[in-house]
This record gives sequence, C-alpha cells and structure tokens, in this order.
Amino acid sequence: MLKLFGSILIVMATTGIGYTTGRDLKIRLDNLRYIKKLMLMLRGEIKYLKAPLGEAFFNVAKRAKEPFDLFFNKIALEIEMLECESFYAIWCKHIDHELSKVKLSNKDCQTLKRVGEHLGYMDKEMQLGMIDLYVEQLEEEIKLTKESIDEKIRVYHCLGVTIGLFAVLIIL
Repeated sequence: MLKLFGSILIVMATTGIGYTTGRDLKIRLDNLRYIKKLMLMLRGEIKYLKAPLGEAFFNVAKRAKEPFDLFFNKIALEIEMLECESFYAIWCKHIDHELSKVKLSNKDCQTLKRVGEHLGYMDKEMQLGMIDLYVEQLEEEIKLTKESIDEKIRVYHCLGVTIGLFAVLIIL
C-alpha cells in the first residue's frame, strides 16, 4: 500500500513539473510580447514626445505592469542621478535584478542587454534605430516561439508523465 501511494506521488510530481514547464513557456511568450509593447512605448516617447531618456523611462514606467514598472522606474531614477555609471551598466544591472523574476531565457536577457549598449549615448535617430532593430528581433523570436510552443508543451506534459512512470518502474 505504501509503495502504491509513493508511486502515485512520484507520477503526480513529475507530471506537475511537466505542466509547470509548459506553463513557463506560455509566460515567456507573453513576456516577450509585453516587452515589445514597452519598447514601442519607449520609442514613441523618444520620437514623438521628444522626451529625454530619463523622462521617457518614467513615462513608460507609469503605464507598465509589475515588475516592468520597477525596471523602467529604477533606470529612470538612476539616469537622473547619473553619478559615474554608464547607461549600459545601469541597464544591465536592472535587467539582472528586476527582470530576474520574469520568465525570460538567457538569450532573451542577452539580447535585451545589447539594446542598452546603444541607448543613452547615441543621437536620437540611432537610439530609435536600435529600438526598431530590437523590436524586429522580438517579433522574429515571438513568431518562432509561437510556431513551436504547442508541440513543446505537449512534449513536456508527456515527458513529465513518462519520467514518473519510468521512475516508479525502477523503484518497484
């Protein structure tokens, strides 16, 4: 009886891991879409409102949801106080701290960090060009992710159940 109960728990746990991993893929896709929206807002602030970078980040922060609002707000505050750190250092620091709570892959974070290399010190047109390039990269990543997400989710679900059953067979 105890073996049966333990077996059921193992299968339930591995199945839960499979479903959680599949859910994380959906959350990542939603986050990529939201980051694209925020970058377009930032682009609009810079291009149409001609806002300085700090003000543009404050304005985007007001309209963003958590934790993205914190990310943009903290960057804006540090831009205003800009003591010695470069914009790129500020940008990377807050990607690592604030966006670590967000379901993004390492590749997503590295791509986002590259955007910060060109913001803050280039002229307005170059900054807008960099944002446009990043938005195009995001669109491509979103497209690729959407194409494969259903298949990957199905694989994770099946893999979770299969690994649980395999573990039970080994134990028994």
